[in-house]
Amino acid sequence: MATQQDQVAKENLKKVEDLDIGALVISGATNLVKKRPVSVSLWVLGLLLAAFANGFQVDDLASDRYTVTLQLAEEVDRTELNKALRNLKAAEDKHYSVKGWFWTCDDRCQKAKDKVGMAQAEANRLMQKRDQIMTEARREVGIWSTYGVKDVRDSFWRAWQSGKDFAARYTMMDAMFMMIGGKEETAASMVMKIVMQYIINLTMGLMGAFVFFIYNVYHLVISYGEPALSGLAFFLLVFVAGIATVGTYLCAIYGTVVGGGLYLVKQAAKAQIEGGANGRRPQRVQYGDPRQQQYQQGFGGGRTGGRSHYE
Repeated sequence: MATQQDQVAKENLKKVEDLDIGALVISGATNLVKKRPVSVSLWVLGLLLAAFANGFQVDDLASDRYTVTLQLAEEVDRTELNKALRNLKAAEDKHYSVKGWFWTCDDRCQKAKDKVGMAQAEANRLMQKRDQIMTEARREVGIWSTYGVKDVRDSFWRAWQSGKDFAARYTMMDAMFMMIGGKEETAASMVMKIVMQYIINLTMGLMGAFVFFIYNVYHLVISYGEPALSGLAFFLLVFVAGIATVGTYLCAIYGTVVGGGLYLVKQAAKAQIEGGANGRRPQRVQYGDPRQQQYQQGFGGGRTGGRSHYE
């Protein structure tokens, strides 16, 4: 019986050792390519665009006009718009200081509110002026240029960072709630829960950031003054590149976690099987009254090992 158990344990150990996680991943990827060739092709195209697409070079004259006009927009932003925003902040503070209880507003408060409205209108006018100058500068080069692609890339990485910051911030809050109101758990269990919560928050953060990025790309295409068909083509290519980048990153995170979990399960199963195959066999346990066992041992010892009490 023991020999059969050892043989079964050895067979199970061999099955666990033969489990190749890499082969499973390759097999799954191969099946995915065979079943969805179009989707995989678009995925690869998006990754290539994200990695190597830098836009078309523009001539020196267009580049000089773009630089000069952009400097003019920066000058408006640095001087006139900043001054208007400071005036708006001061007007808002003045209005808040004279505002009465429960949103009541007397004549003095109403005058301060009117000043806030005028300051807001001036700030909006200067913002429109700056945006108009930037639009004129961007139309000199187009969205397909190196300048347009650079603006899109910068917008993507800003959105990417905001999504990761969202995940880190909310994971920290979740960890605090777990430590304050959670039940007693082992350190490994706590770490695993935090890791899983971070992955969930990261998925939500990056998906939300991607939606914001696509919205910003739409405004960039309009700002660069691109024709409808050309702008739509650029928008679709950016969408494919962005979703491929975000999806690849998330799949890599999921694969790392799943692979690590499978490796730990494999090692635990291997240790359990080895322990069952090489461990001691359980000893027989005698049940009954210990005093009766001592009496029987003493009585037997008297018969075999020496003279009886009655002799």
